[in-house]
Amino acid sequence: PILEVERRSGEDVDVTEIPNDEELLVQRDAQTKTKFEYDRVFGQSSTQEEVFEAVQPLCVSVLDGYNVCIFAYGQTGSGKTYTMEGYGNNKGVSPRAINELFQQIESTKETSSYTLSLSMLEIYNESIRDLLDSSHAKEKEKLDIRQTPEGNQVIGLTEIVITSPEQVKDLMKLG
Repeated sequence: PILEVERRSGEDVDVTEIPNDEELLVQRDAQTKTKFEYDRVFGQSSTQEEVFEAVQPLCVSVLDGYNVCIFAYGQTGSGKTYTMEGYGNNKGVSPRAINELFQQIESTKETSSYTLSLSMLEIYNESIRDLLDSSHAKEKEKLDIRQTPEGNQVIGLTEIVITSPEQVKDLMKLG
């Protein structure tokens, strides 16, 4: 949704149409309409269940040994935190993904063994914030993305081995 400050400044570009699940159209003025293509587009009436259904297969990929990143992008006030964390009993993508992982692990515990680690970060105004850093120091370490032999990494980002969904709930309260 467009913020009121953007409307007042004349920058009230809006998604004018979502023709299907993978495209959206933005009309900047009477002559300019731009089409954007994505893996999945969700409208304003989409539910937490619908969003999670689209990312649920990533949980299986994690257990197959792949690194997975679930990324929410958008302007301030557009619902990223709500989408990722949810509110009250309406769980967001993160708690649903954690629960799914532990359900999958439980169903294969006779034949497989897993160690899960978790990192959570926020990029805001070009700064990286470690959402699992429990230190309350005013000057936290500045984090940077570096290319390493293992791939792109955020050096110094907290990574915690997790053993239960409840542990993750407690960790998410640190940020």
